[in-house]
Amino acid sequence: MKIKLNLLGLCGLLIILLIGCQKDLSDLETAQGNGRLKQVLLYSDINSKDPISIVENYEYNDLGNISKVSSPMYNNGTISGIIKYDLYEYNELGQLMKILNYNANAYSPTGFINLKNTTFAYSHEGQKIKETIDYPQGGIPDYLDFKYHNGLLSKVEKYHGSQLENYTEFQYDKSGKLVKEYFYGSDNLCIRYTIHSYTGPLQTKSDLYIYKNNEHYRSISRTFDKSNNLIVLDSKELSLYSSLMSHVLRYEYYD
Repeated sequence: MKIKLNLLGLCGLLIILLIGCQKDLSDLETAQGNGRLKQVLLYSDINSKDPISIVENYEYNDLGNISKVSSPMYNNGTISGIIKYDLYEYNELGQLMKILNYNANAYSPTGFINLKNTTFAYSHEGQKIKETIDYPQGGIPDYLDFKYHNGLLSKVEKYHGSQLENYTEFQYDKSGKLVKEYFYGSDNLCIRYTIHSYTGPLQTKSDLYIYKNNEHYRSISRTFDKSNNLIVLDSKELSLYSSLMSHVLRYEYYD
C-alpha cells in the first residue's frame, strides 16, 4: 500500500512538472525538434520496461497546435478513465490564449468540473508577458509576469492576488543558452538555483541546488533522438529530505 500511495502522489507531481511547473524546467522548451508529442509515460527507473502510468496524452487541431492534454487513469496496462484534461484555445495568429482545466468530479453532471483557467497576454513582439490563473470555483487569482532583457527572458514574478509570492531570475551564456536559474522568495532571499549543461545545442542536464547550504538536491538528465526531440527525462532525487521520488519519463511522438 505504501508504494501505491507514493506512486499516486508522484503521478500528480509529474503532471505539474511537465506543463504547469515548467518555470523550474523551462529548459524543456529549449533546442527541441518539431515532433508532435503523443504521450508521456512514467517509469520507476531507467531500466524499467513497463510504465507505471500514462502521465499525459496529447491531441492536436487541424493547424497542428495542441488542442487537448489529458491525464488518464491507468491500471494494470488499461486506461479506465480520465483524471483531468486541459483544453487549449488560440488566437488568429496561432498564439496560445487560454488553457481550461477540468478535473474528474463525481458530483458534476458531466463528470468533470472546471477548476482552473489560465489566460496569456503577449507583447507586440510576440513575447509572452503575463499569465493569469483564475479559479472558477472560488479563490484569489494568481499572476505570472514575464520580463525580458535583450530579447531573452530575464525574470518571472509570481503573484497571489496583488501579493508577490516568489520570482525566478535567468542567466544566459554569450550564445543565448540558458545556464542558470535562481529562485527567490518574496523576501528576496535565494532559495534554490539550477545549473544547466548542454551537448551542442541541446540541454542535456540540469542540476538543482539548495542555496543556503549548496546541497545538490536533484539531477535531471535528458536524452534526445536524431531529430532533437526529447525522448527520455531521468530525474534523480539526491537529498534525503526530498518529498519527491526519482523517476523516468519517456516521450512518444506521432509518426
